[in-house]
Amino acid sequence: MSFYRTPSPLEFTYIAADLPDYSPLVNQFFVIGEGDIDSDLLRRASAKAVEANPGMKLRLKGYWGLRQWDDDGLNPTVDEIQANDWDSSTSEGAPCLGAPINLRTESPCQITKIYTAKGTHILFRTHHAITDGRGTVHFMQDVFRILRGEEPIGSTSRITEWDIAMREQRPDYSVAEDDCLPVIKGSVNPELTGYQWHRFDWTGDKNKLAAKLIYACAELARNHFGEGKVLFRIPADLRRYMNESEGFTVANCSGAIDLEIEATTKLNEIRSQIVKAMRNKLDLAPFKENHKYVKWLPKSLFRVHPDSLKRMHREQRYRMSGIMSYMGEVDNDQFRCDGFTPFSQFGVPIPFENRPIFVAACTYNNISNIIIGCPRSACTMSELNEFCKQLSDSLDNL
Repeated sequence: MSFYRTPSPLEFTYIAADLPDYSPLVNQFFVIGEGDIDSDLLRRASAKAVEANPGMKLRLKGYWGLRQWDDDGLNPTVDEIQANDWDSSTSEGAPCLGAPINLRTESPCQITKIYTAKGTHILFRTHHAITDGRGTVHFMQDVFRILRGEEPIGSTSRITEWDIAMREQRPDYSVAEDDCLPVIKGSVNPELTGYQWHRFDWTGDKNKLAAKLIYACAELARNHFGEGKVLFRIPADLRRYMNESEGFTVANCSGAIDLEIEATTKLNEIRSQIVKAMRNKLDLAPFKENHKYVKWLPKSLFRVHPDSLKRMHREQRYRMSGIMSYMGEVDNDQFRCDGFTPFSQFGVPIPFENRPIFVAACTYNNISNIIIGCPRSACTMSELNEFCKQLSDSLDNL
């Protein structure tokens, strides 16, 4: 055992969310392209990538509050699936997604090649308890560097979001998470469980896209449900607080900025609010020192009770209106290698059933790929598809 660390309080909550037949807190990124990559070659490249990034090869050891990670886990798995009928525009018929990852006995990183009529989809799944979205993308990039015969960048840092939050000056958390409007107007069925998503390409002006998405969704929320509280959470990368000498960490290193959008808030004001929040370190505000006791609490406390979840959907009032995650400009060529030419990519929203919407987006060339996730209890798939058209039209008008 040469690399080990203690799970952060947030990682403990991700561990607690696992069910025997379902792992909801998993990062899932697709790269779509023409051609193929030999499975054995991909297996060797991913094994070399975890040597350079030992934080991607962790196994959970110990019990109760004494759990720890060490790097004697398994190398990433590589599987193949035929899915000719799946066009990857919706979650309907999507293979693999949500499949359980046992952190004690299985690799926390899994790769699946999915052959569809619309290209080869290479799916990278990493358990959120060991890494976040940026850590996953860093690992993916290293895999493709190795496939191209380049050296991986690697990462040996053990730093987590908790380490950063505890050493920084943290502002008070002043946002009240309650009684928030949803965004999508649909046929509510509180008895339904599970999650769904739909994605679309938007070719409008991508300048200030994050602010545009927040503004458009806030407008739609009030158009659909009247006046009320609209609050969006924006994931933030805390690696900006790391010193150059600390290198890069693939461990969870995400904070959050919570923005309440008033009915009078203008588009440009949202952009200013995000910049101001970053300057004031509001991405550190959600972390409290007493969170260190989380690891001693029963797992059941971190799962939303079914009755509470049904009440949220029935009353259509939530802790927040949604989550907005914008990756910015991405380069498809980072995932190019001999025999495989990428032309698209997207990440699947984390299936939070107690959040009424999760908007994820990235841009490449002149295209913005936007994916909308929501609980199945909030609307039908056809209603989700209709909402995507509404959102696209709203963005066109900004």
